[in-house]
Amino acid sequence: MKKFLIFLIIIISIGCTREIKSPETSAANMDVKNLEDFFKRSDNDALKAMEVIEKHRIIQHLTHLKRMNSGGRKYYLLEKDSITEMIRSVTEGIYLDYILINRHGDIIYSRSNDSLFGQDVNSGFESTPLKRCFSMRGAETYFDDVSTITPGSSVYSLFVSRPVYVEESFHGILILQVDIRKIAELLESETDIISREGIVRVTGNNTRILSHHTSFSRISPQAETGGFFREGGNTVHFIPFNFKNISWIVLSKKI
Repeated sequence: MKKFLIFLIIIISIGCTREIKSPETSAANMDVKNLEDFFKRSDNDALKAMEVIEKHRIIQHLTHLKRMNSGGRKYYLLEKDSITEMIRSVTEGIYLDYILINRHGDIIYSRSNDSLFGQDVNSGFESTPLKRCFSMRGAETYFDDVSTITPGSSVYSLFVSRPVYVEESFHGILILQVDIRKIAELLESETDIISREGIVRVTGNNTRILSHHTSFSRISPQAETGGFFREGGNTVHFIPFNFKNISWIVLSKKI
């Protein structure tokens, strides 16, 4: 009888301490898992593209061609095969642009934005992701948080950059411009991503991006561990997400 009672107490204790996750918590955890997979893929894409650039010395060749003349897309034709290999080395359909900047700060390649070609990120690009990526060229892979590529742009993106070295000599950087709509597609409905300062980064409504999240005051005390709160009859679960220099909070609302 005594042994039976001890066994029963152990079973009850295990049952009491088992974590029971609500559907909202599980959805938030799935959002975080999807984000981790996405960021790992982008990190690996930057590595693979960098290896192609190094192998063919693309930055060196494009810099030389730019010096020969004012440059432009006609010179891209001379490096067409190498650039095509670079683009095909990364995941298809999630990048809006592929940008190369040489060690001097000259933008020597953009697949989608002709107006960037020949510009110097050291002049007139202060407070832009291109300048920040160039300034962080010492990092293995750097993620610049959601913003527009230039102040006049209305397209919000995430930027992934990686330095390019050839025979231990710094040649420049590669920048991948991530379409944040592809990140939003990974998330459950009624999910927002905000920064640790409460700024909206990814959401289903683009007009809210870079605005201050109205519920942040209820999140900040538990931002490091996660938690939940009630809002308008709904339960909102939030979980921290970290990858390299990116630090977000994922909010999942159950309606």
